[in-house]
Amino acid sequence: MAEPVDPVAIPDPAAQAEQAHADFPAPVIVRPNRLRFSLVWIVPLVALLAGIVLVVRTLLQTGPLITITFRNADGLEPGRTEVRYKEVVVGRVNKVGFSPDRARVLVTVRLDKSAASLARADSQFWVVRPRIGSAGISGLGTLFSGVYIGADAGETGKEETHFTGLEAPPFVQRGEPGRSFVLDAADLGSLEVGSPLYYRRMRVGRVVGFALDAQRDSVDVQVFVESPNEALVTQTSRFWTVSGIDLSVSAAGLSVNTESIASLIAGGIAFSAPAGAARAPPAQDGQRFVLYANRKAALAPPDGIGQRVRIVFSPTMRGLAVGAPVELLGAQIGQVQSVAMQYDARSQRFPVEVVAEIFPGRLADARRDFMATRGGAVQSDAVFLKHLVERGLRAQLRSGNLLTGQPYVALEIVANAPQATLDASLPTPTIPSLPGGTGELQAQVQEILERIARIRFEQIGANLEDTLKNTSAASSTLQETLKSAGAASGALQQTLASADKAILELSPQAQRVLAEAQRSLKSVQGTLEGLDRNVTQPDAPLLHNANQALVEIQRAARALRVLGDYLQMHPESLLRGKPADADMGAAAEGRR
Repeated sequence: MAEPVDPVAIPDPAAQAEQAHADFPAPVIVRPNRLRFSLVWIVPLVALLAGIVLVVRTLLQTGPLITITFRNADGLEPGRTEVRYKEVVVGRVNKVGFSPDRARVLVTVRLDKSAASLARADSQFWVVRPRIGSAGISGLGTLFSGVYIGADAGETGKEETHFTGLEAPPFVQRGEPGRSFVLDAADLGSLEVGSPLYYRRMRVGRVVGFALDAQRDSVDVQVFVESPNEALVTQTSRFWTVSGIDLSVSAAGLSVNTESIASLIAGGIAFSAPAGAARAPPAQDGQRFVLYANRKAALAPPDGIGQRVRIVFSPTMRGLAVGAPVELLGAQIGQVQSVAMQYDARSQRFPVEVVAEIFPGRLADARRDFMATRGGAVQSDAVFLKHLVERGLRAQLRSGNLLTGQPYVALEIVANAPQATLDASLPTPTIPSLPGGTGELQAQVQEILERIARIRFEQIGANLEDTLKNTSAASSTLQETLKSAGAASGALQQTLASADKAILELSPQAQRVLAEAQRSLKSVQGTLEGLDRNVTQPDAPLLHNANQALVEIQRAARALRVLGDYLQMHPESLLRGKPADADMGAAAEGRR
């Protein structure tokens, strides 16, 4: 049995540990300094500082982010396509996407800080590509550098981030030196954006736009005159279209006028000041002008207030149409507005009523001087016409061109004209008319044709045939006479031979006389024989010429008879000539 253990003798672990700690010195606790800087942190701190500087700099230099809508994104690449303003890079394309309805393309552009002013409400953007048009060739540089987005800065102070891109570059950019003007035209014709503008056949501007004006019922054509030529447009300038070829026929001959080959293709406009007009001040920007159809209408004297007049023609002339000119003493002062057929119950005829608009103001100096001689100042146009009618002013229809036969209305002072007057109180006074011109010529031609028709060509032909028969009989009688004369000449020759033998014994002087007489008789005999050959032979020249003359007389008589019949059926051929035979033309075409 084991011995009991004394609890006092068992050592205590805690006491032993405490005794062990009592044998060592007490520890001293030293806390580290956390604020101590280490050289290892210099590199990351410098990198962090550089990054902060770059971020701040980027934020300071980065412009606004804008979105431009285009129809398509042909040639646009994110990160590569540039945005240029006056050929200076001011931004770059960041993203290209679609609109919600996928109808258009949304191009996101980041502008530079220096170009932040481009983000204005009226700024314009377009894609610069190679283009060939009436204004020339542009954008060839993009063949090597690629397409880019062009920009034109706006002028308003309102900022905007969404824009609608243009499909074509604007023809006038803001800040381009020059002036714009508006032309009031009846129709656009062959003009288009980019059509040239000429002054003295030199290009000084271009057409930059057009639009319909509902209030004026016309077309507003906007033109731009480039600097320094804008001063050429004055307050009195006249504009006209020069599209195509201006072909005119007058007493001076055939006239062909055109500005350039470009105007034949894309149309064009020219302007100038009227001849003799004083130098006027330059026109203001945006001033309106009238665009005339041609140079003649543009440079004509000022029309003034128009006066409608009525003219009744009986008989009338075929071909009178609306727009035909009205001339007073050779100067055009108006044109025909309407032509209508009327019925006169008293004369039972169908006269033609012509209503024309005339502008006596074109005769400003002559009108003023004429009214001064009448003892009064310049009054209304109707009063002026009334005085002219009392002086013998009459209207006549005349043919203005031999080629076309187009008639016009001529107002002339006719000497010893029947007394007439004009009612100036009517809104449309009537100017008396006289038959004349081509109408009177037609009446005279008709009278001549009637006289020709009364000529008895058949009787004339019969008389010519009788005359030919009598001439033939006379020719036969002459032949018999010449034969008798030849026989008598032979007998005389025999008599002379006998006498020659009888007088051989006469004196030498008598022999010489007889020899001379014999030679004379032989000469007469030779003449008679030659005359006999010219008459009696079938191919004798005299007889042949006489027969030929008779044949020609017969042909002339037959031609006169045919001419008379044709003129009686076609009297208008005296003026227009005989038309081509349709059957013969068709036969010739068939032979070809």
